[in-house]
Amino acid sequence: MLELYGKSVSKGIAIGKIYFHSNIGNIPKYEVEDTQKELERYKKALLLAKDHLMSVYRDSLETLGENESAIFKTHIMILQDSKFVENVKHCISVQKLNAEFAVYTTAMKLADIFKQLDDEYLQQRYYDIIDAANTLIDILRPKPNTDRHSGPVIIAAPELLPSGTVKFSKEDLLGFITNNGSKNSHAAILARTMELPAVTHISGNLSEFDGMTAIIDGQSGKLFIQPDSNTLALYTARKNRQNRERLNLKRQSGLPSKTKNGQFIRLSANITDTDISDAHSTDADGIGLFRTEYLFVNRDSPPAEDEQFEFYRSIIKQFPDSVTTVSAANLSCGKGIGYLDLPDEKNSSMGYSGTRVLLSNPDIMKTQLKALLRASAYGKLRILFPMINSTDEIDYIKRTIKELKTELRLKNIPFGNHVQIGAVIETPASAIISDDLARAVDFAAIDTHALTQYTLAIDHENRKLEYFYEPYHKSVLRLIKLVCDNFHKNRKPVSIFGELACDTYITPLFLALRADELAVVPSKLLAVKAAIRETDTTDCSKILAKL
Repeated sequence: MLELYGKSVSKGIAIGKIYFHSNIGNIPKYEVEDTQKELERYKKALLLAKDHLMSVYRDSLETLGENESAIFKTHIMILQDSKFVENVKHCISVQKLNAEFAVYTTAMKLADIFKQLDDEYLQQRYYDIIDAANTLIDILRPKPNTDRHSGPVIIAAPELLPSGTVKFSKEDLLGFITNNGSKNSHAAILARTMELPAVTHISGNLSEFDGMTAIIDGQSGKLFIQPDSNTLALYTARKNRQNRERLNLKRQSGLPSKTKNGQFIRLSANITDTDISDAHSTDADGIGLFRTEYLFVNRDSPPAEDEQFEFYRSIIKQFPDSVTTVSAANLSCGKGIGYLDLPDEKNSSMGYSGTRVLLSNPDIMKTQLKALLRASAYGKLRILFPMINSTDEIDYIKRTIKELKTELRLKNIPFGNHVQIGAVIETPASAIISDDLARAVDFAAIDTHALTQYTLAIDHENRKLEYFYEPYHKSVLRLIKLVCDNFHKNRKPVSIFGELACDTYITPLFLALRADELAVVPSKLLAVKAAIRETDTTDCSKILAKL
């Protein structure tokens, strides 16, 4: 038995045979004599790639849903991007390169830009660009069908790309193991959507394990090759237990999020644009946090008001009976925002970011706020501002919103009358003055991830500090209690999001603190609901004794 260690990007257990699936290999490079003919070959392949991707999109709608399937529409946009097309044509007509190599070299140049960024989410766009290019290269240089698998298998690959994922039906898949990738890659998101375990950062040549029996432990990130009988029996029992637990969690859907003694708490979804269908399927009570900064990256100028309005409206209309909480753009260096004068900072979270950037760029802030106000006419909206450390910042924001409402009224443009303004509590400073903030805003949202980082002076990206990271540190929990107490004294609600919001061990404490809302990632929502329903807060003193 061989035991390997990687990084989990999707939890669960898989037991079965490995099938090695390679992405496109070395791309041939040669000089073409008839560049016009080569350009025509490229254009024809581009049209075929678009038709193929639309077909994949339609086929995946039923199993993956609209939001996860939309990645294939994104691949079409990448291939049809004017800069991408012009660069490929230049490589063919001027450098006289063959079409497949022209596509490959263009994709690699663009993808490498994203790979160098500090933001992990944006780094994963590297794989989207490569995947889109692979589709086109496959058409320009068809590969023989070498698929040899029969029955459900564990897919092994150097890196798993979305187009490779959907080549297999869910019935044929047990899980995924790769050398490269991250939890924010679309392939990892697809794995979680299909509820299949996936482990990346496995060292070595995975093709050597083709056809062998393996076990994926999506909890610890372990991979067992040719497991012995004891290990096989152990993980078979664990898998059966997880199947029973998963079935029990699904039974939570449709049930109210209230404790044994009848205390209700709003259980909402903390999402990106790719998680909306998951929020619906896991019974979320609306959107507790929707981040917007990704709308502002990878472009030459900030998004226009109408573009933002249409997007926000589409989100709000999907939850007509619930509140949607949208965070103002949390902009900072390292996110590929070239049109802003953002300083190069080693730790951007400790510097020029969040509301600080918005206040320094009032045109960008006003455009976003005006778009959000217009969208508020179509549902219940709360606007949340990150990195708030003083009431002066809130006062300025409220004056700006008042001015924008006057402007919209003069133009007879409708907007909601009850848009609420909230502050993200993420620093000790904002927690300590939460009594003042409670009088200035309509609600608070505690970012437990950021609050832990700032309170303990621990950079989450510094691996040497992992040992010192204490998620249940009393200082953090006492600050959370302080915020809840101060806002509740002013009859203002408190929402909690971040890592601790998803941690079922700490759920009883948040209930004892009378938190009004937990905003959790969709994949954790039913587990948190189960924890809520198993808690009795009749005697809160026992729970609060931990503080």
